[in-house]
Amino acid sequence: MRTIRLLLVAGILVAANASAQVSGGAQASAQTDTNSSANAGPSSASSATSTQASGSASAQANAGHDSLASGTTFHSALSSSLDAKKSKPGDKVEARTTEDVKQNGRVVLPKGTRLEGHLTQVQSRSKEDSQSTLGIAFDRAVLRNGEEMPLHVGIQALAESQGAAESSVGDDADTMPAPSIGGAAHASGGLIGGAAHTAGGAVGGAASMTGNATGVVGGVAGDAGGAVGSTVGGATRTTAEVGGLDAAGRLTSDSQGVFGIQGLQLASTAASNTEGSLLVSSTRNIHLDSGTQILLRATGEAE
Repeated sequence: MRTIRLLLVAGILVAANASAQVSGGAQASAQTDTNSSANAGPSSASSATSTQASGSASAQANAGHDSLASGTTFHSALSSSLDAKKSKPGDKVEARTTEDVKQNGRVVLPKGTRLEGHLTQVQSRSKEDSQSTLGIAFDRAVLRNGEEMPLHVGIQALAESQGAAESSVGDDADTMPAPSIGGAAHASGGLIGGAAHTAGGAVGGAASMTGNATGVVGGVAGDAGGAVGSTVGGATRTTAEVGGLDAAGRLTSDSQGVFGIQGLQLASTAASNTEGSLLVSSTRNIHLDSGTQILLRATGEAE
């Protein structure tokens, strides 16, 4: 009987020891898993941080293409006509680029990109207003895929459509400049007076005086005309005419002012959406045909 009891006690002790060993193994395994998970955490976090940094760098790299660098010039042409007698402030203005616009070696505005803007001010000539004005501001460029780029640009130069300008340049190439009215009258008067004086007598003297007087009047008239033109230009135009058209009738990239459109002056090249670039005419109501060349210059930021 005692032997049976000893065997039972021994069995109980063996079973308890085995259970303790199993429990210890499970705890060790759980601890191992926990340590592994903890060690893997920093690596995953590092990977996520790296991914975020890469995305941020990519966004910063693309941010430079959101606007044109200040000083960038490019050619465009009106898509429809503008008329100071028919238009009103706020009316839509649309043009198209006539060349690829590149920046940092890549094309940012392909040829044919739509440029959208609006009229900032409109005034037609009347008894009360001696000048016609037209303010133009371009707001955005719309790419072919529908993406938009904000524009901060001013008008640097204008010219008639390239086809008309090319024809005009061809005609002017063989034409000698005409002398001024004042200079011609003065020269003519001097010749007449000199010839008559050589013939002698009172008649010759009278003719000489008349001829000289005519020359003086003509010279004064010519100088006065030049002074008036300069005064008008100085009062209304802040952009001096520089450059012009090439042999193909296209504005050169350094052109400033208005070419081939009679009576029109570029009074302001401001690029703010409030004012825009201002065109002025003291002789007629401003009318710009579809196809009118516009040389635009980026200012970088709105003024």
